[in-house]
Amino acid sequence: MGRCGHISNASYAVSSESRGKHIGEMLVKDCLEQAKKHGFGVLQFNAVVESNTHARHLYERLGFVQLGTIPKGFRMKDGHYENICPYYHEL
Repeated sequence: MGRCGHISNASYAVSSESRGKHIGEMLVKDCLEQAKKHGFGVLQFNAVVESNTHARHLYERLGFVQLGTIPKGFRMKDGHYENICPYYHEL
């Protein structure tokens, strides 16, 4: 709906016990497929924590582009803030 209705948005968190099993990759690939299937033109991830290098490398490997950096955009469990890096992928 509306002028930005062609943009889909997703967010994932994989538990520490499940890391290394390519679950994040499967989720992102499925999301790309589903977004395209449902007529979206862009998939965007808004809250990618800058220090999450594994997720950032995955997104970049799958063709996502970083839009910039939002300083102190994510509050961590211990209360401190980290930068976030929004990513997008044209479908």
